[in-house]
Amino acid sequence: MSILTSVDWPGALDHYKQREVVHERLLRLHDGAHVDAFAALLLGVSDPIANYSAVQHGLGPKILSANVNAAQRVFDLATQLRQLNSAHQVPKTIRAAGISYLQVGVGSEVSCMMNPTVCWIANTRTIWTHLVIKHADNIATANEALAAYRDAEASSEMAYRIWAAIHAELATSMTRVAEEGARLARLTGVEPGPLTYIWGDVVADALYVQHHR
Repeated sequence: MSILTSVDWPGALDHYKQREVVHERLLRLHDGAHVDAFAALLLGVSDPIANYSAVQHGLGPKILSANVNAAQRVFDLATQLRQLNSAHQVPKTIRAAGISYLQVGVGSEVSCMMNPTVCWIANTRTIWTHLVIKHADNIATANEALAAYRDAEASSEMAYRIWAAIHAELATSMTRVAEEGARLARLTGVEPGPLTYIWGDVVADALYVQHHR
């Protein structure tokens, strides 16, 4: 993963700290059962840092307006995801919740922001990073392969299967990105963030911003 040597590690750490602050806010709102404020934050409505997947596709307001008792259902889904001991249960948990417009992309980001030492994010940027690794740092090939996942929040059964499959594949790649990113950051004197998959996500974000065209 030589592409990781291009990351601006102080910048990645700054981004991580922003995400960590929002993660802590979410836990406080969840613990206090502040359902409406929690749902608005979790879906990136009140702060885009909480859910880039939802913000990128304008899904937060749609989720809250298109579903009956939406905020409570989002709160309840977050409760389930926070309690998971295995991220491999994330796609099934999201699917079972049956919340319109809340599919694996947005839902996996929910899982990570609630349970970041267990759950990774499957979104455009982490999938692209996974594809770069899979194709031996060949960015052009990764860009082409990413097209299969562009319909980020389609609700069809086929879309669900595609996203559930790539979510499972990310288990290895995002762990590697987080671990190798931590090693390289320390070599430059930067102490990486301790929340594994939030750290992995900001590393993937840095790579995507720098290299994807």
